[in-house]
Amino acid sequence: MSTPPPVRAALLRTDQIHANPRNVRHSLELDEEFLNSIEENGVLVPVVVVQQDQDGPDAEAVYELKMGHRRHAAARLRGIESVASLILDASLREAGQDYIEQLIENDASFRRALSPLEQADALFGALEDGASVAIVARRTGRSKEQVSQAADAARRLGQGTRTVLEANDAYDLDLEVLAALGEFDDDPNAVARLIKAHQNGTFTYELSQERTERTERTARKARCAELKRDGIRLWEDASNLPPRAQWLEDLVDADGQDLDEAAHARCPGHAVVWDDTGSADPAAVAALCLNPAAYSHYTPGTEPAARHTSSTAADPGDQNDDAEDGHEGAEEDEEAKRAAAEQAERARAEAEAKAAAEAAERKKEHHRKIAGNKAYRAAAEARRAFLRQLLARKSAPKPLSAWVTRTLLTCPKPVQSWTGDTTRSAILADLLAVATDENTAASAEQRATWTGSSATPTRLLFVNFAVIAACYEKRIEKPNTWRQDQPDWDTEEIRADARLYLAFLAELGHQLSPVERNIIDDTPFETEEEPAATPLNDADNGEPAQGADPED
Repeated sequence: MSTPPPVRAALLRTDQIHANPRNVRHSLELDEEFLNSIEENGVLVPVVVVQQDQDGPDAEAVYELKMGHRRHAAARLRGIESVASLILDASLREAGQDYIEQLIENDASFRRALSPLEQADALFGALEDGASVAIVARRTGRSKEQVSQAADAARRLGQGTRTVLEANDAYDLDLEVLAALGEFDDDPNAVARLIKAHQNGTFTYELSQERTERTERTARKARCAELKRDGIRLWEDASNLPPRAQWLEDLVDADGQDLDEAAHARCPGHAVVWDDTGSADPAAVAALCLNPAAYSHYTPGTEPAARHTSSTAADPGDQNDDAEDGHEGAEEDEEAKRAAAEQAERARAEAEAKAAAEAAERKKEHHRKIAGNKAYRAAAEARRAFLRQLLARKSAPKPLSAWVTRTLLTCPKPVQSWTGDTTRSAILADLLAVATDENTAASAEQRATWTGSSATPTRLLFVNFAVIAACYEKRIEKPNTWRQDQPDWDTEEIRADARLYLAFLAELGHQLSPVERNIIDDTPFETEEEPAATPLNDADNGEPAQGADPED
C-alpha cells in the first residue's frame, strides 16, 4: 500500500496545465449547464497535477493533470485564467497509479449525488444565510421558481415528516412530492400513506383524497362549533339513526304543510346529520326529526286532516264488520289466545332480527356510498391534474392525434353537448390554465384567443383534445358515476362513456385510481370496514347521546 504523497497547494494559470495523455475518458461532455456553473462559480474543487520536467533552469513550470480534466477544460473555455491546484510529487507516483486513480475517482458506486431533499435543504440554507433568491438561482443554474419551491419544501418538512421519510427510505422523492408532503407535516400517518401511494404510482390520487379529507375535517370542526353554539344536535353517523327518525323534507304538519327547518329547530326532536349525498360544501347538513309521531309530524297522507277526509268517505258497513270481528275475538278460548301470543312473539322476534340485519346492511351500504363518492371526487381532481400537466407538454403522445380525429368524426354524446356553455368552458379554461370569470361563459371570441397568437400544430392538437376532455369531464362529473345500481336513469350510459374516456387516458399515461379501474372493469367499488362510530357526547347540554331515542 502506497503512502500518501506530499502535497502543496497553489493557484496556477490554466495555460500552465496540460491534459494527461493517459486519460481514458473519451469525451469530456461539457454541457451548457456545467459550463455555466464553472463560469458563475469558478472551479470550486482544486484540480490535481504533477510538475513536468522543465526544458531549462529559466523555463516556466508546466503541469500535467491527474484529476479534474472536465473542470480544467471548462475553465479554459469560459476564459478563467487560473484555478486552485494541488501539486503532487511526481517522484512518488507508482506504476499504473494514473489509471487506478481514474477508476476510483470516477466510479459511480463511490459517488453519490445529493438527494432532492438534501438539495432543497441546501437551497433553503443559502436563503436563510442571507443570499437572495436571484443570486442562488443564478449560481446554481436554477430558475427562481425552482429555488423558491425547493426552499419552501425544506421549510415545510418538519422533524415528523423527515422521520417518516427516513423510516421509508424515501429521500429520493422529487421536489413536487416533497412540497406536497410538507402540507401534512402535522399528520405523520398521512405522510406515510402518501409515500406508500407514491411507491404504488397513485400519489396524485392519494394527495387529492388527503387534501379533501383535511378540508372536510377543518370545515366540519368549524360547523360543529356553530351548531353547538346554536343548540342544534348533530348526529354524526347518518347510518345509525333511531328507527323513528325521518328526514324533515319528508314530513308535514297536522294541516299537511311542509315543515320549515328554521321553525323546526325549536322541536325537541330536531337534529342534523352531515350531508354526504354529494354537496359541494363539505360541512353541509341535512335536517331530520328523531321522533315525528311524538311531536305531531306526519308523512304526507297520514296527517289528521287527510285521515279525517278519508274516514268520512269510508263505508259504514266496514265499522259493523270491525265490531263483529271484535266480538268473535273476545270469544276465543284461552289456549288459542296463548298460541296466538306465542306466534306473535315469534313473528316479532323474527321481524326484529330481520330489521337488525337490514339496518346493518343499510349502514354498510351507506358507508360504501360515502366512501365511493369521496374516492370518485378525489379521482376527478387527480385526473384533471394529469390533464393539466399533459396539456402543458411540448410534444403530444402518439395516440392523441388519431383519437381526437376519430372522436370528432364519430361525435359521441359527450362531444355533441359542446356549445361553449359556462360549465364546459370553465372546465376547458382550467385544463388550459386560462384565467376566466367563473360566473360568465367565455364568448366565442374569447375562446378563440386561448390557442395563443402563434400556436404550433402540437398546441392546436392539445387544444382540440382539451375541448373533448372538457366535454367528457362534464359528462362524468357526478359523484355517483361509480355506482353500479344505476342511481339515475342515465348512469349506465354515462359509465359507458367514462369507460371509453378513462381507458384512453390510461393509454396516455394517467395512473388510474381504484374507483376508475372499477368503472373500466365494471366491478364493484370495495372499501374498508367502517370504523365504530364515536357517539357525540351531549351530556353537558342535557341531551341524549347518539343511539338513544328521545322517547325511550
